[in-house]
Amino acid sequence: MQFVIRAVLAASLLTSAPAATATTPEPQPQPAAAARALFAIVYRAGPAWKPGVPMKEQGLRDHFYYVKALHERGDIVYAGAMGPDGGLMLIHAADQAMADAIATNDPAVKTGIFLADVRLYTPRFVGTGAAAAATP
Repeated sequence: MQFVIRAVLAASLLTSAPAATATTPEPQPQPAAAARALFAIVYRAGPAWKPGVPMKEQGLRDHFYYVKALHERGDIVYAGAMGPDGGLMLIHAADQAMADAIATNDPAVKTGIFLADVRLYTPRFVGTGAAAAATP
């Protein structure tokens, strides 16, 4: 009888036991993400800006796709128009040089439609909810 109990116990342990861990790799700790600072890029009308012409007619198509690529890459926190002739982007960057390069390489800055000021941004107060994107 004792043999039967041991056999039943062994069978139940084999069918309910998790797979052997010898072949299952242990989860490895992931390295911490590199800290990236926040920068504000403030755009304002540049020398190639056409006064009296709406923003959507200023030739900003390449700027749009540039910003879209930054967004898809995860660099943008917020971006959008600021008044009728400017804009604002809050971005993540490793340092001031990288943030400056992002602004300098913007097609709208290269063509002079916009001028860009890049400043380190240090939030002191954070709201309880994120602002929702507006529909154009």
